[in-house]
Amino acid sequence: MDKKVIAKKILINTTAENVWRVFTEPEITRQMGGEYLTDWKVGSSFSWKGTDGNIYTHGAILQLIPNEILKHSLFSPDDPKHILSAITYRLEETDGITTLFAREERTYDMTDEEYEGAGGGWEYALNLLREKAENLPAKS
Repeated sequence: MDKKVIAKKILINTTAENVWRVFTEPEITRQMGGEYLTDWKVGSSFSWKGTDGNIYTHGAILQLIPNEILKHSLFSPDDPKHILSAITYRLEETDGITTLFAREERTYDMTDEEYEGAGGGWEYALNLLREKAENLPAKS
């Protein structure tokens, strides 16, 4: 079994725009434990800063189409030139329901334990994202 790719999918009972807001609006992402530090442009740095002030991940935006796709890299904390993985979020909306496809492509094989742990982490994060997106008030 390939232990380099984790692929998940989740149905979210709201628009792609609301799902996108969960990624891009700091007042929403802080409710999930932090915020993205970026200017939301292809080639720009892309980091996750926890509400405790620590930077937990760092990478770069590789592809961005608002309300449709976000792809970014994750760098090694020990060597910022070494890419650990590329993560892609793809949103498809049909009749007000959004399917979010999440894919992490790692540059190395994971052990069974790492693979299971990463998959569980993805499940938790995507369910939290769904909860936030489905409970957003309409944007005025």
